[in-house]
Amino acid sequence: MRLSLLAFATLFAASAVQAATMPTQQQIQAAVDAGVAKTGGTIPMAFKITSLKGCLPSQEVQGEVACLVGMSAGMRDGFTVLPLREDGGNWVGVERKKAKFPGPAPEVAQKLIRDWANQLAASNPEAAKDPQVKTIEQCEIKRQSGYVACDAVLTVPGKPDISTDLQFVYENAAWQYVPR
Repeated sequence: MRLSLLAFATLFAASAVQAATMPTQQQIQAAVDAGVAKTGGTIPMAFKITSLKGCLPSQEVQGEVACLVGMSAGMRDGFTVLPLREDGGNWVGVERKKAKFPGPAPEVAQKLIRDWANQLAASNPEAAKDPQVKTIEQCEIKRQSGYVACDAVLTVPGKPDISTDLQFVYENAAWQYVPR
């Protein structure tokens, strides 16, 4: 029991540190403003961070975070992924086109799909056959909605593997499944 309590305390402390190192919407806006100022462009364009869905550790570069933000840039409003890193106590943007926002882990997706299937089973028992999420791969951000669409492989009892895409939303540091 003592080891379990110690392991829990260590895990809690590590997650608290990780949560404390994620940038706020204001810090992201400051990083964007600083990046625009550095370019010294002759045409002033306002880039405004309109919302922050969340930030996760980057799967591409150690020490960076990937933030899913709503952004207004002239007449191009939508969601995008901004990679950032801490530098001397400030968050700075990292120049990388097509930065990736990591999708949910397969076990998280599995729980979300099961919860959805249980809700579906209440109204149509035949429609929910306990799908299993085998893999989650290659996630892309839907620019208009901010949804994270991932290629996935599902297994359903008595059927061959099914390749499909699943959509999720990441808000308030939690994943939610978005059925079609």
